Amino acid sequence: MSEEREEKMELSHEPVPGYRTTFFITITIGALYLAIILFKTLA
Repeated sequence: MSEEREEKMELSHEPVPGYRTTFFITITIGALYLAIILFKTLA
């Protein structure tokens, strides 16, 4: 029995500078927005 093995292709790219910082700032703003909405509904 002969088995043919295919190699897996890997798609890679260079990281975009500033993306991680922008991501965390956006998530923080979204969490604060939801916290404000929650606070206003409970008050």
